Amino acid sequence: MLTANKKNHIVRRAELDDAPSILAIFCGEQAHSGKSRYKDVNLIDVIDWIERMTDRHPLFVMAQQGEIIAWCSIEPFYGLAAFDETCEVSLYVKPAYQQNGVGTQLLGYLMDQHLALCFTRLIAYVFESNLSSRVFFEKQGFEQWGKLPGVARHEFGQEDVYLYGKLLS
Repeated sequence: MLTANKKNHIVRRAELDDAPSILAIFCGEQAHSGKSRYKDVNLIDVIDWIERMTDRHPLFVMAQQGEIIAWCSIEPFYGLAAFDETCEVSLYVKPAYQQNGVGTQLLGYLMDQHLALCFTRLIAYVFESNLSSRVFFEKQGFEQWGKLPGVARHEFGQEDVYLYGKLLS
């Protein structure tokens, strides 16, 4: 799958050569939010993410003039067949491109693929302190389906995680 939109953003499946850019965006988002919760994520982890992607659970990157500016992935929500049509979504945008519709475009691309990828629901886990992501998912039509009190523990303490969901037609 390769597509371009009106802003000359190309969306394609991630390749191993994209791993450093994916990691930089992941770490850049964490630094931009003022809280780095994932200091233990490294290049080997990102390579593993790319190698584990499947036809049903891809990792997409969005590029502009050859520069990776965002990425998203979907993973199985739970290991039982009863949950096969539900996927967990992760989406990260390079800080310099946030608030410019990049995340909306990439998530829209992913949702447009829902029939081909065989999912009908998306779930996103968002830290309580990540207000920008909470607002983003709400603007995309996600609803808060739950709150997991104190389940996240990082160097800044313990934190609640919100569960956002969206049912697709």
